[in-house]
Amino acid sequence: MKMMILNILFILLTPSQAFSAKEKSWSYNTYEVKTQVENNSYEAMVYEPKNKKIRAILIISPTISNVDSIEGANAQYFAKRGYLVIVPYPFVTELNSPNPDMDKLDSDYYRPVVSAISFINLVDAKFKLPLNLPVFALGASQGGIMTVLIAAYIPRVKAAWIAVAGGDLPHIYAYSDVPAIVKFRIGHMKTLGISEALAYEIYLRSYLKNDPALSCKEIGIPLHQTIATRDTSVPTVTQEYLARECPAHSILRLKLSHSAGALTTVIMREKILDFFESTI
Repeated sequence: MKMMILNILFILLTPSQAFSAKEKSWSYNTYEVKTQVENNSYEAMVYEPKNKKIRAILIISPTISNVDSIEGANAQYFAKRGYLVIVPYPFVTELNSPNPDMDKLDSDYYRPVVSAISFINLVDAKFKLPLNLPVFALGASQGGIMTVLIAAYIPRVKAAWIAVAGGDLPHIYAYSDVPAIVKFRIGHMKTLGISEALAYEIYLRSYLKNDPALSCKEIGIPLHQTIATRDTSVPTVTQEYLARECPAHSILRLKLSHSAGALTTVIMREKILDFFESTI
């Protein structure tokens, strides 16, 4: 069932309060922005094209490692081509706790959608954008998982591109070698008194009901997926599972590790631009 989320949003910061100038370049301005939805605060970097008509909004969701050079390089590239780019910052979740509230961890699954909608509403008001301006979504790894949700539950999104994103979160949390996930897993397993990965996966499966593989079924827009066939961070088996569960979409399989797979969003950005442009 598609989640009914649009009616619960309350942005408590006005555009003038939320925007603070960060830097300027010859082709774009950047702003740090903040929104608040109910009891949760969200922050992002916004790239505003300079001396160009804004042709679309692009949400670039970051990896678990926080916003880094991949997101920055892509944001600059698209801003120079008339896209108003929003790069949300990661927020604290139960994954930061050695003794997480599992029900909250499951419900927090939808927060990337809430934050994305709040940022879209904010830039619409700030830049007086037409409400039919297309929105696109791009992300790799955890950012790719967030992109699946954004594509599934935000009607204004017209196309999405994901790389090295997987489904079956219990399996990912139980076997990923991403340092942040490994740290969480070790601490959580110690708290639970669990010593084997399979037992931990079974435990997670009893609590985590929301999953990208389920959300992806709701996507009815053009979607591209890049799969790294030598991935141990988001295990390749979970990427293939996501591919099977999503509606028909374009898929590119490459003999790459996780990091190289995430980097394809930079290397292939001309193709990504063409992919988005084909829907305008």
